Formats: sequence, structure tokens, C-alpha cells
Amino acid sequence: PQLAVRPEFVQMFLDEARLAAELRHPNIVNVVDVGKASDTYYIVMEFLHGQDIRKMQRKNAAWNEHIPLGHCAQVLIDAAAGLHHAHNAKDLAGRALSIVHRDVSPQNIIITYEGATKIVDFGIAKAATQSTHTSAGVLKGKYTYMSPEQAVGDPVDARTDQFALGIVLWELLTMRRLFKRDN
Repeated sequence: PQLAVRPEFVQMFLDEARLAAELRHPNIVNVVDVGKASDTYYIVMEFLHGQDIRKMQRKNAAWNEHIPLGHCAQVLIDAAAGLHHAHNAKDLAGRALSIVHRDVSPQNIIITYEGATKIVDFGIAKAATQSTHTSAGVLKGKYTYMSPEQAVGDPVDARTDQFALGIVLWELLTMRRLFKRDN
């Protein structure tokens, strides 16, 4: 509620809702409804009965087991398919939406207990159609998964998400964080 009184936050929230609602793909979480009740805006998304791959990694590490190569590959193939759909999405007039997720990380890839892989949290996604823009010098995303271009604040494209997905794959295969350091 404290953020809903800030017009720039409301516009960012509505941009996210509109963007997410336009993405329909088996590997992207579906938006069911967007609205406002009283003075509260909301997004209703499909329920995903599962866990993010960071939790899956931690469980396997606690059991001292690696995740099978075939499972790692399938998770990344599915996540890449969802991102590919987002990167190539067009509006109803056929104009490219130019969506870049900008926060691809293990916490934003969910594996359902039925085996489906879903990309979630397009909350900081950058699209050509957004009415709000990131201020200069403001970084959005998790530092340890950022492409060099994103980390220095340069313009980003689909390769930024591919870079982050590569880090996710490395971490799945090695069961270690790639860029977890003291500084």
C-alpha cells in the first residue's frame, strides 16, 4: 500500500503486468488476471506446485549428490525455450516487444513436481513498449548473474539472458556458485 501511492511504482507494476500477460508459453508462468481492488493493485499468476532450482541444488548438495546431466540439460533447454519466446514476442500489430528478462537466476526458474520448467518474475524485464525507464546508473538484477554489459549499465538484449542462463547451467553441473565471492 505504501508504494501504491507513488505513480512511478504503479506505472512500473502495470508495465510488468501488461508485459507478463502478453507472454503465453509452456515455459513461462501464466498471468491469470490483473486488476485493482479498492486502492490495491494485484497480479494473479498460475500456481506452480514445485520449487526453484536453487532449492533443488541445495537439497542435492545436502545429500552429496549431483543433479543428473540429462536433468540439467532439460531444465536449461526448457528455460531457454521460454526466454526465446519472450525475446521474440510481438504485439498484436506485429511490432517486436524486445523483452529482456534481466534477472535470470536459479531463484527465477521453477521446476514443478510434474516436471515442467517455468521462468518467473518478469518484474524487472525491459521491453521496448514500457512507459517507465530505468534511471541511469540503476542496476536491476542479481549481480552474480549479470552480463558485463548489464553490470556496467550498457544497453542489453537477449544475450544478457543467455549469459545468465549459461551461469545457471555451470552452477547446476558443478553444484557450486560461479561468482560467489567476498567482494
